[in-house]
Amino acid sequence: MNKRILLSVTCCLMAISAISQSHISVEGGYCQSIFYCSQAKSNYYYSFSQYNAYYVSINYKEDAFQLSKNMRLGGQIIWKRQSPWIYREDAFNDSTTLATGARYDISSINISFFPELVVGEKARFYFSFGPNFQFVCNTKAKGQQVLVKNGVNDNPTPVENKHSEDIKGFTFGGKVNLGLEIPIKNNFYIFLNNSYSAGFTSFNGQLKKRMKFFNCIDIYLGGGIAYKINHKTK
Repeated sequence: MNKRILLSVTCCLMAISAISQSHISVEGGYCQSIFYCSQAKSNYYYSFSQYNAYYVSINYKEDAFQLSKNMRLGGQIIWKRQSPWIYREDAFNDSTTLATGARYDISSINISFFPELVVGEKARFYFSFGPNFQFVCNTKAKGQQVLVKNGVNDNPTPVENKHSEDIKGFTFGGKVNLGLEIPIKNNFYIFLNNSYSAGFTSFNGQLKKRMKFFNCIDIYLGGGIAYKINHKTK
């Protein structure tokens, strides 16, 4: 039974590819991450400030004329850098409050899959949504921390770590894309893209011990160039 299902899916994909068009593109632009967490705030709290970041991606889309003349199926691989400043205040037993924080540069790979709706003839608007998977490749931390020894607060200590264990792991979420495609010459076209993604599961690492759950909403503003391949045979 499993072999029959696999054979049927393979034949459908081959049929779609044989009479449809493929779209291969590269993209890049601005990215900003808005972090959020859920944790008890009676003794301490976190706030997140955003720094400018960026992303690059490779995209592949396939026209799905069997489903609809305005439908595509696609996937995307993104490398992005997130740069939040995580600020914390700790309230100790003697009622004193001491601030500490660090800036994190997070490099990650994101993979998303989506159906896409396309409207228009020459200039085309598109909308897509689907699951998004994020894997943290490396985290750099730079800032300061406060060490507490026997109830006594030491002076803030500078911290710089090129391979931090504070933020790491794999997360799952969803992503929405909105954009405009403009033909330029032959089968080439340029496009402008605005995307939003949100994580549904938590990052791992040392910060999770305090935050219990934390992830982010990502905002993308970018553009790129694409090439359309016609698979239709005469």
